[in-house]
Amino acid sequence: MKIQSLRLENFRNFKDETFLFSAGTNILAGNNAQGKTNCIEAIYFCSCLKSYRVLREEQLIRFGEETATVTLTFGDGNRQEQLQIIFHRNKPKEFRYNGLVVSRLRDLLGCFHSVIFTPDHLNLIKEGPHKRRNFLDMALCSLDLTYTDQLLNYQKIIKNRNALLRQCKDRPELIDMLEIWDEKLAQAGAYIALARRNYIDRLSTFAKGYYSDISGGAEKLKLIYLNQFTKDAVTEEDYRRLILDRLYKMRETDLSMGQTMSGIHKDDILILLSGKSMKFFASQGQIRSAVLAIKLAEAECISAQRETEPVLLLDDILSELDSKRQKFIFARMEGRQTVLSTCELGKIRKKGDKVFFIKDGAVQRIREKE
Repeated sequence: MKIQSLRLENFRNFKDETFLFSAGTNILAGNNAQGKTNCIEAIYFCSCLKSYRVLREEQLIRFGEETATVTLTFGDGNRQEQLQIIFHRNKPKEFRYNGLVVSRLRDLLGCFHSVIFTPDHLNLIKEGPHKRRNFLDMALCSLDLTYTDQLLNYQKIIKNRNALLRQCKDRPELIDMLEIWDEKLAQAGAYIALARRNYIDRLSTFAKGYYSDISGGAEKLKLIYLNQFTKDAVTEEDYRRLILDRLYKMRETDLSMGQTMSGIHKDDILILLSGKSMKFFASQGQIRSAVLAIKLAEAECISAQRETEPVLLLDDILSELDSKRQKFIFARMEGRQTVLSTCELGKIRKKGDKVFFIKDGAVQRIREKE
């Protein structure tokens, strides 16, 4: 899967610009705050259908304008597809796929795949579980529509169960109704738990290989799915049963706190290096290598499951990596379409790259292949 063109109309600081990308490496060059990251944000929006930078999508619309449009044209060599997203200040955004209006977001998930790596991802190991769950959910939602449905369902059930828990403090006769929500929560949670465990197992296998390549085999990287139930669960039914049992045991605590204190919304990923938790023992260099390995493993998981190469998006990440790790990622970019942003063009550009020089939300000039 490769991007052929990207048109941005009133998106962020872009008035009307069209990028015609090459099948190899595409570099967005320029000083800070010129629009490089905005371009990458637009591409990634077409993968996950939401921004990784802001919660309020009206911030994506150019100042003084009422609408913004992102049009992405891409294909796999045999066919060409087009995804268009129209943002409005005072009403929901619109989606069009190959010219047809699409009303359900789930119908677009998985149509276009990309993997993004930003400096913020270097906090994946050191920050709290929410960061790692979000990474996990973003990856799985683009690969498994049922997972997306179950995750949205789970979030609604948690909200309703928590509301009931708070009501039970004043109306204890409602406590028996918790059994209904417990069963619903266990059903949705079981699918999510099994999907997460299977994905992390695959991710760990690929990441282990990449980390070994970076470190010369001196250390072993491993990812383990952490939940509050058991590592011995095998089937979806196992998880359903264990979640129900845990909810029953935690009921008094839940009633006291007025919220659901156990469940897959507390999950985490344990990241080990040679058997030790990286969160507490890893150096900055080891963390950079591990996150690099994990992001490349994410691309491998997409390739294996969807039989297509995702587009790599590198948002100013090379400045965070030393020359050894830069060389490693350059080697892994071969054969993949890549869009990367940088303020230091001279350090990374090589023969064959296509360079877009960006200033004040406009492409000033383009340097083609040499």
